[in-house]
This record gives sequence, structure tokens and C-alpha cells, in this order.
Amino acid sequence: MSDTVQNSPPSGGILSTRAMNTLRYSLMNVFILFGAVFMMLGGAWTYMGLIFSFILIGYVDELFGDISDREHMPPVWYCQTMLFATLPLLIFITLMTFNVTSPTGWAWLDVFPRLIGIDPDAARQSTQFHVWSQGALASLGMYYGAAGVNVAHELIHRTDKPFDKLVGRWLLAFTWDTGFAIEHVHGHHRYVGTEKDPATARRGEYIIAFVVRSTIGQWLSAKEFEDERLKRKGEPNNLFTNRFWRGQLMTLAIMGFYCAFLGWWGIPSFLMSGAIGKIYLEVVNYIEHYGLVRMPGTRVEARHSWDSHRRVSGGMFYNLMLHSNHHKIATRRFWELEQSPAEEAATLPRGYMTMILFAFLGPLFFNYINKHLGRWDRDLASPDEVAYLKAKGIYYGDLA
Repeated sequence: MSDTVQNSPPSGGILSTRAMNTLRYSLMNVFILFGAVFMMLGGAWTYMGLIFSFILIGYVDELFGDISDREHMPPVWYCQTMLFATLPLLIFITLMTFNVTSPTGWAWLDVFPRLIGIDPDAARQSTQFHVWSQGALASLGMYYGAAGVNVAHELIHRTDKPFDKLVGRWLLAFTWDTGFAIEHVHGHHRYVGTEKDPATARRGEYIIAFVVRSTIGQWLSAKEFEDERLKRKGEPNNLFTNRFWRGQLMTLAIMGFYCAFLGWWGIPSFLMSGAIGKIYLEVVNYIEHYGLVRMPGTRVEARHSWDSHRRVSGGMFYNLMLHSNHHKIATRRFWELEQSPAEEAATLPRGYMTMILFAFLGPLFFNYINKHLGRWDRDLASPDEVAYLKAKGIYYGDLA
């Protein structure tokens, strides 16, 4: 495998596009580092993770528009470094959150804010007001979801790399969702677009209802798959052999990490931050496949996922938005993913963050996205899929 993806740069030559992409694929870790500084400042600054995640990043995403296909990428070693830096960075920002929400903090953690001229005692005093502490934990949850889950998604697909998968599972443990490493790879990629897939949003399904259904469905699916795997192999099903339950122990270890610093308050704190990260994962799931259908037993094709080509979010989320190509060839690393041609896959009219915020508006979102689903129904759906949609009364081909 080459250490770079060779292709034609859109403008400015190879060096300029490679330098730009080196910056783009650094954005998530830069985002975490800035988040750690905001945590150190305390008070209202702790809300910046939430604000940046949707409002500012969503706006910047739309402002910079789309990227061309297959631009020159940074070296593979750099891409790998950005991925594996995520776990230590999330541990670091978690410690900074503990330090600012605790009444007294820890002298060895105070070293970090003092290095950049921040008074940790003043930051803690301004954060003790209840609403600011909640802001810190909510923002922390966004970092767990936007950074941790996204990088975990990349790593758990590396079935030939046990260490990579282990790091991915630890990242998922911050959102109590290690079962995702099982269900997503063995369930979602097999059943995507069908009624059997809990992570495919159905037409007209409100985003909050989907989050509840998908969370429960994926949890049960992961447990069922692991039970069946052990039964099929004739192995005992216990805490030591069952990957699903071992994953829950990883989550409990993270909770113990919280409690070691925050005492019993660590339990609700971890529940809150983990829930925010998990909800973020599910609202992204909602956007990735909303309304697209596939008949059971048929091949998964590019048209069964929504794509997005936004420049900023594509870099921050390591090409997760090239989702159709990911589902078509799930073993590809993020630097190998390509844009699917318009005749093979549908592209979201706006970036992920904008679409997620829009989805909470319910009927307004449905009216908007139905017109784009209409194009999918008319131009991309197979005859059997069209027949299925018409039988369900949700065929929108006449709206396109």
C-alpha cells in the first residue's frame, strides 16, 4: 500500500493540497486541545464544546463548502498518529474537566492551566455554580461522541488488527457503548437499510424516537450476536469469553476512573457525559441512512447510504461522510475512501451538523428531505425497493 493516495489535485499543486489536508485531518485533535483550554478557564467557557460542535462547526462547514474527490492525502503514518492521539487526548480533557468541576482540584493537574497562564483556583470558583458544571460534562460528552466514537468507528473495522480494535473499544467505553464494536461490524453492515437494522432511520421517524429505538435495538443485537457466536463455536458463555460483557467491564472501569476523582458524584457525572456522547452517535446514525431502504438478502451498494462532501467536517471526522464507499468496501481505511458518483449514491443537501440540527424540527425536516428522497426513489432505487416503498405508501418519486 502506498503511503499516500495519488490523484489529481484540484488546484494549487500537490504540495498545497497535501498541506491543506494535513491541516484538515488535524482538526479534531486541535478541537480537543482547544476544548481542554476552555475547560481550564472554567465557568461559561465550559459550554464551548457544545457551541462549537453544532453551531460554529456547522456554520463553518457550510461556509467552506465541498471538497473535490481524492485529493492528495497526508502520509499514512500521520493519519495513524491523528487517530491514536485521540484516546490520550480524551483522557487529558477528562482530567481537566475533573479538575475544574472539583471544589479543590489536584496540584499535579493544576500544573497544566498554570503553564498557559490560567488560574485554576479562580476557574474552579467560577465553575462551582451548578449550571457551569453541567456545561462542562455536556461538552465533555460531545468530545466523547464527536472524537471518540468517530475514531472508534474507524478502528473497530480493522478486524486484522487486535490492538486497533482494543483502542476502539476503550474509546467506546466512554459512551457505555462497547457493544457497538460488535453490532456495527456484524449487524449494521449486514442489515443496513432493512427493517432488521436498528441503526437505519425509517421515513417519518422523529430523531428522538429513533435514538431510543436504535440504542435499545443495537444493545440487544450485540448481545444476541455474541451469545450466538459462542454457541456456534461450542464455547462457554461467561464473563471471560463473552466480548459483550467484557465490554461492559471496560465501561465500569471508566466509571471507576470518574469515581476515583469525583467520589460518588462520579457516577451521575459519567452517566451524563456518556449519554451525551451516545446520543451524538445515534443522531449521526440517523442522518447517515435516513429513509433509504434495501431488500433483505440483496447486496449492500453505495446507494444505501447518504454521502456528504463537506470540506471541514470531512477532515474533522476522518472521511466518515464518504459513507457510501465505506459501506461498499468496509475494510478501507479512511484515507482510501472515495466519493461515489452521483449515479451511484445520494448526497445530503447540507453538511452533517446542519442536517442533524434540522432533523430536530420534525415535520419541516421531513418535507425538506422527502424531496431528496424522491430523487433516490426515482433514480437509484431498485424495482423491488420501489415496489416496497409504494406498498408502504412512502414512495416519493413523484416529488423529485
